[in-house]
Amino acid sequence: MKIMVIDGNSILNRAFYGIRQLTNHEGLPTNAVYGFLATLFKLQDEEQPDRTIVCFDVKEKTFRHLKFDTYKATRKGMPDELAAQLPITKQVLDALGVTRCEKAGYEADDLLGTISRRADEHGDTCVVVTGDRDSLQLVGGGTTVMLVSTRMGQTTYQTYDTAAFREKYGFDPIRLIDLKALMGDSSDNIPGVPGIGEKTAMQLLHDFGTLEGVYANIDDERIKKGARTKLQNGEQSAKDSYWLATIDRNVPLDLDVEHLPAQDIDETALYDLLTRLEFKNFIKRFDLSGESVSAPRLPELKTERVENALEAFNLMDSLTDCDRVYAIVPETLGAVCLLDGDTAHILFAEAFGDAWNDILRRLFDGTLSLVLHDAKAAVRALLQRGMDPKGIVFDTAIAAYLLDPTQSGYDLPRLALAYCNAELPELDLDDPAAVSLLGGQEDTEKAVAQHVGALRAIYAEAADRIEQLGMRKLYYEIELPLLRVLAEMEAAGCAVEPDELRAFGDKLDVRIRDLTEQIYHDADGEFNINSPKQLGEVLFEKLGLHAPKKTKTGYSTNVEVLERIAEDHPIVPRILEYRKLTKLKSTYVEGLLKVISPVDGRIHTHFQQTVTATGRLSSTDPNLQNIPVRTELGRELRRMFVAPDENHVLIDADYSQIELRVLAHISQDEHMIEAFKHGQDIHAATAAKVYHVPLEEVTPQMRSSCKAVNFGIVYGISDFSLAQDIGVTRKEAGEFIKTYLDTYPGVKKYMEDIKQTGREQGYVTTLFGRRRALPELKSKNFNMRSFGERVAMNTPIQGTAADIIKIAMVRVRDRLLRDGLQSRLILQVHDELILEAPKDEQETAMHLLTEEMENAFKMDAPLVAEAKAGHSWYDAK
Repeated sequence: MKIMVIDGNSILNRAFYGIRQLTNHEGLPTNAVYGFLATLFKLQDEEQPDRTIVCFDVKEKTFRHLKFDTYKATRKGMPDELAAQLPITKQVLDALGVTRCEKAGYEADDLLGTISRRADEHGDTCVVVTGDRDSLQLVGGGTTVMLVSTRMGQTTYQTYDTAAFREKYGFDPIRLIDLKALMGDSSDNIPGVPGIGEKTAMQLLHDFGTLEGVYANIDDERIKKGARTKLQNGEQSAKDSYWLATIDRNVPLDLDVEHLPAQDIDETALYDLLTRLEFKNFIKRFDLSGESVSAPRLPELKTERVENALEAFNLMDSLTDCDRVYAIVPETLGAVCLLDGDTAHILFAEAFGDAWNDILRRLFDGTLSLVLHDAKAAVRALLQRGMDPKGIVFDTAIAAYLLDPTQSGYDLPRLALAYCNAELPELDLDDPAAVSLLGGQEDTEKAVAQHVGALRAIYAEAADRIEQLGMRKLYYEIELPLLRVLAEMEAAGCAVEPDELRAFGDKLDVRIRDLTEQIYHDADGEFNINSPKQLGEVLFEKLGLHAPKKTKTGYSTNVEVLERIAEDHPIVPRILEYRKLTKLKSTYVEGLLKVISPVDGRIHTHFQQTVTATGRLSSTDPNLQNIPVRTELGRELRRMFVAPDENHVLIDADYSQIELRVLAHISQDEHMIEAFKHGQDIHAATAAKVYHVPLEEVTPQMRSSCKAVNFGIVYGISDFSLAQDIGVTRKEAGEFIKTYLDTYPGVKKYMEDIKQTGREQGYVTTLFGRRRALPELKSKNFNMRSFGERVAMNTPIQGTAADIIKIAMVRVRDRLLRDGLQSRLILQVHDELILEAPKDEQETAMHLLTEEMENAFKMDAPLVAEAKAGHSWYDAK
């Protein structure tokens, strides 16, 4: 029989520190239990044990503590975020039918040792799984030890049998105890022999075999005088350390290794636990179904297919007086499902022919109060059909995003699992086969009924929580109206010059070819410049440049490494330039050409409203937010985005230093507010105060240094980062930051106050109530806590700025309609808004755009927007 015995605390601990912070819908941390289960399932699949046992420490003193109260005294307590995950991990193991083992007065190591000894005595094989090297002393006979390590979300495994251990250490596994007795173990506060390190201890064991052998030969000439003195003075400490380091393999366990019960899964309990944890992939692993094993929270719904236009119109008439109408409407508009009481009414477009558009117009004529999920795609599709969709009063995807902006997605099945403890069947109404009369409409009906039922349940909870958390204005006056604005912008798209784009690509090709030849000349031979391995060999072996530490895959040639050695050889800046140009060509020239619509010749980006944790918008297909602007060639790309003809122009308006203005307003720093009120150059004004010189004597270098601090301060910039940015020593950068904060005491106070507020509340908010939970602030892990502090400082600033530009977008769109203008919003990039306007509306539209942007929110540091017009985006910038 093959037994796998796992050190539960050790694997949980490594998962906790090795996997990024995860939380479920309740705010319960889940990263450690996720990593633990991932390790468990992987090893069960690969090792195929007949039985699995997981051992845990008990939270009380062990026999070692009773004899030596300093044992493990230097260890910090378990972080609260990890401790919170221990009980549910054990519950999952119980539901899986995995044997758990704990024993008061003993450590998990002792249980591993006892179980592996018993297994060995019965002729069984035993795999000990742990992250603790102490357990390597158990290797031997039928026992192997697998060391587990998790870093940056990646878990690695290293298995030791006797041969592997001897190859690494040069002695038998049991002698690991002797090694610890000599050198000690600071992590467990085992003293060893003071002054004897690992190198000396290894040599002593190589020469004399055991601790006992060392002391039996204490006068041997191979032991240096200094080491001999230390050994003689520390003999009792060595013996005590030997006792402490020895795993007890004779714990009185009430556990019959030979007759362990087979793993019997409690599907109901397991489904409920994994659902609560939101581990959907693990639910799929066991093919669990909420319907079969756990009482679903979603009621069964009847389905009714509507098959003629009169029935459809009658149905919608009957729903007019309903407080809310729950609707599933896919992007392709190939079907619609409407919920009325306990009946899901399903309409397939194919059944209605030419009347389908009339049905859609009726559905979205504003007389029904519609609740949809992720409605923007459907709204865009309706706009592209020439319709004017109205009546959407709630979008569950946007609501769920506001309630927890750190999740990786907000699709309906994911929310059903989180909000309703229910797993939805797969459904793709955008797939023609799902809505075809010749396809699987019956299966589609059943699935869509469950989806619309989940929509209703999610709405009930999400709408209530929006109110409870004070997000009503944020949701109903900013985010929900923005949905329509974004859909209109996506439908409108932006005109481009494909011929100019191709010509720009040809221009890049010429420059790339020239650079390639120069790089080959510098390298004295051809190689694959795009291969990090070959490039590393050329730079650090052939040319002999100063190399970073070599990894398993070769030398790192990332941009940070290359920038550090850019002055060492002319090939390096050429490689950096080559990379920039090839990215411009592949990502933007070729990428943009691929997404030009064959219908109208325009590019229709997709604005993502539920992605960033701070509330900022992003864009995909293509990503226009990342078009480079720091190089002239990058800026040249903006020439490709143009007005559609000579009778139109593009108008670009952007906020001037909006995040710094928000910082001034939130921090109420008098000096910063005054600088903005008087229209001063904030970076020059900062430099004048920091360097104690008149404003007119501020040099470009002074201004540049203060600009770096101004923009970096709300991101928690460190002295190390600032030193790199402005080219000074770390000490000078630290003094510079201190002087800066003394200059702006309100900013300094804000930074300290917001971190404390975040710790006390568990979250921070923008001025409009956008909330971001920050469990990291209470972490005992320094890196995680530091990350939380940076986010706490930045979120209210960046998030408020994001809220303001969203308000501006809604105001601009509504004002354009109200004033009867033909101008329209087509793009939003960071702090910029771009209008496409008839030339005869240019001045009016420019004034309207800046006015609405500046009046979006009244602050003590007034908002300023600057607009410019031109034929292309480049000309208007």
